[in-house]
Amino acid sequence: MHRLDIHRTCLAPLLLLLLATPRLHAQSWVAVGPPGGDVRELSADPRDPRRIYLGTADGIVYRSDDGGLKWHRLSPGFPHRGASLDEIVVDPRAGIVLVGYWEVAGTGGGIARSDDGGKTFTMLPGMAGQSVRALAQAASNPDVLVAGTIGGVFRSVDFGKTWKRISPEDQAELKNVESVAVDPASPDVIYIGTWHLPWKTSDGGAHWELIHTGMIDDSDVFTMTVDRWSSRKVYATACSGIYRSADGAGKWTRIRGIPASSRRTRSFAQSPDNQDVFYAGTTEGLWITEDDTATWRPATPKSVVVNSVLAQVGGVLLLGTEGAGVLRSTDGGRSWFTSNQGFSERFVSRIVFDPAGRRVLTGIWGDRNHGGVFTAPSAWGPWTRIGPGLEGREVLSLAVAGRQIVAGTDDGLFLSSDPAAPWRRLPTVVGGVDLHPRVTDVVALSDQVLLAASLQGILRSVDGGATWRRPSLGMWGPASSLAVSGRTLGLVLASTPLGFFKSVDGGDRWVLVSRGLGPTEAHTIAFVPSDDRMVYATSTRGLFRSKDQGATWSQVTGGIPFTDITGLAIRPDGRTLYASDFTWGGIFRSQNGGETWERLSAEGLVSDRVWTLSVDPTAPDRVLVASPSGGLHMLAPLPPPVAAAGGSASPQ
Repeated sequence: MHRLDIHRTCLAPLLLLLLATPRLHAQSWVAVGPPGGDVRELSADPRDPRRIYLGTADGIVYRSDDGGLKWHRLSPGFPHRGASLDEIVVDPRAGIVLVGYWEVAGTGGGIARSDDGGKTFTMLPGMAGQSVRALAQAASNPDVLVAGTIGGVFRSVDFGKTWKRISPEDQAELKNVESVAVDPASPDVIYIGTWHLPWKTSDGGAHWELIHTGMIDDSDVFTMTVDRWSSRKVYATACSGIYRSADGAGKWTRIRGIPASSRRTRSFAQSPDNQDVFYAGTTEGLWITEDDTATWRPATPKSVVVNSVLAQVGGVLLLGTEGAGVLRSTDGGRSWFTSNQGFSERFVSRIVFDPAGRRVLTGIWGDRNHGGVFTAPSAWGPWTRIGPGLEGREVLSLAVAGRQIVAGTDDGLFLSSDPAAPWRRLPTVVGGVDLHPRVTDVVALSDQVLLAASLQGILRSVDGGATWRRPSLGMWGPASSLAVSGRTLGLVLASTPLGFFKSVDGGDRWVLVSRGLGPTEAHTIAFVPSDDRMVYATSTRGLFRSKDQGATWSQVTGGIPFTDITGLAIRPDGRTLYASDFTWGGIFRSQNGGETWERLSAEGLVSDRVWTLSVDPTAPDRVLVASPSGGLHMLAPLPPPVAAAGGSASPQ
């Protein structure tokens, strides 16, 4: 902040506060991608089908107002992280949004209500603590809602104001409810699917009957669907296949035509235009029948895992998938395109800037089918996925070697020399064995000299990855992270469970310089760009610093917590550092070489539990952070304040 020369008057403290406050709140975090991620639910507003709501597995609601072409994350939105939003019901009378959810890492959940299009939510007290897995509204009486939970079946006759358990509490078979459907002609006829078998009540829950005749025993029932044109026809999807009943679930017949490997149908929908057309969203793609379930055809690749199918008038289809985000079709499923503009729920494991190539790279964690590595000319995008070939693998580390990209995965090292071409596996043959190591860090000292930290130790290549050897560290063992000096040629530091090793010849020979950080091990290490005597290390017990290239270490204090610090970035001047706490959340900045720290605002972030962060070396004010929710965010200036009524705004 600029120094202010203010006269010694009683107004000086007030003036200082007024002048300083805008600077403290002048920046916000802006979502920048990469697009895609996991979708749990899609639901359209019956009054305006172009308004579509999207729920994620981490308690985030997105909305599209143009039929799924563009999405925006609602703010402040759903208030609970770690909640899987599997059920979204939009009231056809007033557009009120109800969301049924369950805690991913717990046993609770509930139902939330929004009266403003998903911007804010209130929790319905009658369902607090219930792990809600299914939610349905009665078409003949919209005030009637039915919720299926781990604990049983609940019903409301006043649109959620009050709830009553309608399944016997002592009936073990009427728990673990996964699906619910209400007969369009009668709010008292309710079908439920449990983790075992389906049940039915015809009197609002006073009596229940097991409806499993014709269904394979011990079938986990994922969906229950009543035919749009004939309420006597009922469909059920289960782990044992898709079933159909023509007599109100008195007897089931298993539908043929979908291979056994694709029979786990998580979502099932009937066309609003044609009673003979049905869509089955499975763990191996979407399947379509156009002859009343007599025959089926695949409509997407098997690699697409479908969690939600939204069928709209005119042949418009939207699929909520795992990893690939939203897929959209306007011709009944004959052709598809990704529709993820504004939707980003990818968990970024690494952020790498490549100034020479004028690009930024991100590695994706938690998505083995549609993840891999994404690149963009800047953090603002547009983002593209680099080549096939990383399917089935997690990207743990990234490095740029000349014009090539090296990716360290949980199954070895891969090289990309052309963004459009497939990734090529680098054979890591050491001692006659191709190790396929888990590579937690990889660095490039040049376009030919590469170092990799792996569970099999440090690996070194001097020919661009064609061959590798394992230098001796005095005692063989795994290595977790590497740091390369940008000032001293050949200076490298490595973190291992045994301690810190140093090399001055580009990783050919190593010496142990210290026994580590005591009871904790370093996650990542980094040299200060302006002074490579100074090294920082992140750990589960906070941030540590060495002033002698790793020989001795001390805990960093001054306002940074002693928790699981996973993210670390240092600006080229060495004075400004950023660190993030992944346990409790928080992004911290030091502007005086790590002596004191301030916690940055989380404005714009879904979560400030940040895994990794990075600074653009060509524009150090650009800070990127990656949290488990909301994708990648960049620190950006807030828009100017709106002029007060009666005033005038300055020209832009």
